[in-house]
Amino acid sequence: MNDREKQILKILRRNPLIQQNEIADILQISRSRVAAHIMDLMRKGMIKGKGYILTEQEYCVVVGAINMDIRGVADIHYPQAASNPGNIQCSAGGVGRNIAHNLALLGRDVHLISAVGSDFYGETLLEQTRQAGVNISSSIRLHGHNTSTYLSIANQQEETVLAINDTHILEKLTPQLLNGSRDLIRHAGVVLADCNLTAEAIEWVFTIADDIPVFIDTVSEFKAEKIKTWYSRIHTLKPTQKELEILWGQPIRSDADRIKAINALHQQGVEHIYVCLKDESVFCSKKNGEQFLLTPPAHTVVDSFGADDGFMAGLIYSYLEGSDFRDSAHFAMACAALSRASVSINNPTLSADNALYLLQTAQA
Repeated sequence: MNDREKQILKILRRNPLIQQNEIADILQISRSRVAAHIMDLMRKGMIKGKGYILTEQEYCVVVGAINMDIRGVADIHYPQAASNPGNIQCSAGGVGRNIAHNLALLGRDVHLISAVGSDFYGETLLEQTRQAGVNISSSIRLHGHNTSTYLSIANQQEETVLAINDTHILEKLTPQLLNGSRDLIRHAGVVLADCNLTAEAIEWVFTIADDIPVFIDTVSEFKAEKIKTWYSRIHTLKPTQKELEILWGQPIRSDADRIKAINALHQQGVEHIYVCLKDESVFCSKKNGEQFLLTPPAHTVVDSFGADDGFMAGLIYSYLEGSDFRDSAHFAMACAALSRASVSINNPTLSADNALYLLQTAQA
């Protein structure tokens, strides 16, 4: 599918009875072009017939954080304990939300389960996420609570020197509240949970998901420990090396130590492990299978913030497409590279076609 066809499918999923002239108005193209695209989609089997009955595709469910990201970049190398000149930007964020947004850009049917407060940030985040193509109908609005906020300060080299993550509202995302989404989980093709969730919520995800593959994003060293008792149920795990140390329980001082740590987690049941390293390379390992180091394909780098979320979205997309382990890793690296090429956490030009094109040009 090309990007225009993906846009039309997103519109039809929201309103299967919409008229072609209405689609034309939304996309600012002619009605005849809409009709031609719909005919192409029918030939490709994406639309079954009149009334725009869509062919079912396996959907993914993301359970995790949605928050407002506030990021300040100081004009000096060493920010002082005072008012520092610089630039401040606000954007929709949260590990789970970012991954869901990227999956929508890649053309997947994705549902986000999260919680926001009944405040300006919450309404803004849900609307922006909905507009991105993510189904937010299972996200919960909680009155009397503040929407999660992530505040980071970076130096002149855009290296984060301090970050504060206020995700207290996710403590209210209890199994009792989540139970309303259990059928959505049980029919998903894959489930992603991030470790911003409470230990109880993570347990709920694994319990309800049963034999559905669960992907885990560890988020941070402080939150990674929550999944220590669930290694036998994790299909795909994406930690940094520091987070891998926490999960293994020992320091990693060499490449050999890293392999020992990975193999220890494989022995406890984790199928696929992708360790994100400081130089933006990723060590990829499959249980009882291949292990290799991947470096990013040559591409423009504007901002690396959020590239890990692009990588995880690429892994989920590849799993649902039936790609093998190595191809999945390469595709995910291309998604991460595209994420780095934008000032936005979610690069609006991210698509499966663009990721595949980047891989082809890098290999040429």
